[in-house]
Amino acid sequence: MKKYNEEYFSVLNKKTGKKLLDCGDESDALSMVALDPENRTYTRNKFLMGPVVDVETPKQLPTSEIVVLHDVPSEKFDDYWDNLLPQIKLPEGQGIPVNAK
Repeated sequence: MKKYNEEYFSVLNKKTGKKLLDCGDESDALSMVALDPENRTYTRNKFLMGPVVDVETPKQLPTSEIVVLHDVPSEKFDDYWDNLLPQIKLPEGQGIPVNAK
């Protein structure tokens, strides 16, 4: 049994060649042509299968950048991060208060 239908049907305007609609079943296309047989026709189209690419995802997250803090006492935890990250201070008088009114 096929997973999907490998073909579809396009209903076209005979005069302009413009596509009016696509159908997954030939009987549906024939029904649409029967509504206006002087001006409509249909064509059979095939789906073209593109290349299949297998992508493998890692089973676990990379662990090369994990910081282990088991040797830092909890009371010094904030100090540890403050010293680890670069501190940027604004020049005097350029800081805007958060609760300015």
